[in-house]
Amino acid sequence: MTAMIDNILAAEKPSFARSVTAIITGDVDSLRQELAADPLLARARSASPHRATLLHYVAANGIESELQRQVPNSDEIAAALLDAGADVDAECDAYGGQCMTLDLLVSSDHPYEAGVTGKVVTLLCASGAAVNGRDNDGSPLATALYFGILDGVQALLACRARTDNPIFAAAAGDADWIRAWLDENVGTVGRPGPSYFPLSADRVVAAEQALVFASMCGQVEIVRWREAPTHRSKMHGIAQPRKVGSRMREARARHLRRRWHASCPPAAEPHRPRPPCRRSRMIDAGNVAAVHCTARIDPLRATIFVSSGPANDETALFANLHHA
Repeated sequence: MTAMIDNILAAEKPSFARSVTAIITGDVDSLRQELAADPLLARARSASPHRATLLHYVAANGIESELQRQVPNSDEIAAALLDAGADVDAECDAYGGQCMTLDLLVSSDHPYEAGVTGKVVTLLCASGAAVNGRDNDGSPLATALYFGILDGVQALLACRARTDNPIFAAAAGDADWIRAWLDENVGTVGRPGPSYFPLSADRVVAAEQALVFASMCGQVEIVRWREAPTHRSKMHGIAQPRKVGSRMREARARHLRRRWHASCPPAAEPHRPRPPCRRSRMIDAGNVAAVHCTARIDPLRATIFVSSGPANDETALFANLHHA
């Protein structure tokens, strides 16, 4: 593995290569020494086609796969780079587009699995990162939701990411905004998100989308509030709650998982605009469990199974969101 990494970094300047090695191995002391020796290193760019800065390597996304690793102290690494003058909103050419570190970070499994996504998001935003993205379209939050990086979602919301459309507001648990929207006291669908995260112009479909992400983010109040008869009538297109036995509920969950596995191609690369699928996750938040939240990561084509109430409650909501 070391020889492979050395081969990948052979085209880089020696100090840049040593710094990348320090980043992916979590060697913050060696990184600080390199940064102290060369004041320009923090803003230097890779010779690779992605043209990443050192800060982009912290996201472990959009760079060579051999250099993408789980680094438990990524927040310390990022802090060292920012202290040395790294550009927090610098863009690189990952995935054929201009990607900032924040967007790459919240679509990357490596920091998520290392348990540091939220810490690094908070650090980047505190250092001036554009919490709503380069175009102020909510791209970081949309990306985190799209890829199910929930600690990234929570950190972005804590850093005051915008929540002015049904999906963002539902994910944030903003019941007041959702209530006003259902009462038609706000815009038809609110402000749109980025183009790869389509918010339906149909209010019923948009409400279904909001339900998916509220469930995924464990926003119990939003899901239960939606079940109230007063509001079900306003969201008439959504499947209604039904009584099912516990065995039937378990069978349905198994069926959803089998259908997802049968439909999934090989694992998609992170941060693709419209990935074909991602692995299923069981998310328990309070007494809302979303099993198989997104069979296909597409806000208009998702299947969720939500159990509401205590674990032995047989009230279940099954929503099939398949719209052309």
